[in-house]
Amino acid sequence: MELSSLLALPDGLEVAGIAATDKLLTVRLASRASSSICPLCAHAATHVRSYYSRLVADVPCAGRHVQLILRVRKFRCDTVSCPRKIFAERLGPFIEALSLPISKLFR
Repeated sequence: MELSSLLALPDGLEVAGIAATDKLLTVRLASRASSSICPLCAHAATHVRSYYSRLVADVPCAGRHVQLILRVRKFRCDTVSCPRKIFAERLGPFIEALSLPISKLFR
């Protein structure tokens, strides 16, 4: 069975790497889509400006902590009339954007 199927990853999201120790399993995911839709003007953007890593989950499983780390791309919106110039790709409904600050989630 392919790992992407086991994790029920949507099309365009793939496993980029796996690392395991006695106490930690880390799964790295990356988007392979060629574009992303600007959340403000709804036009497709293809210019990747930068990347950052996002920790999606850190939960125990079979005696190990499991980390799901997602490589998120920031795109440049090239639509002249759009006030949003840079935006992070959206990967919902697989991974929804946080509606609360992280500091409030871990109190």
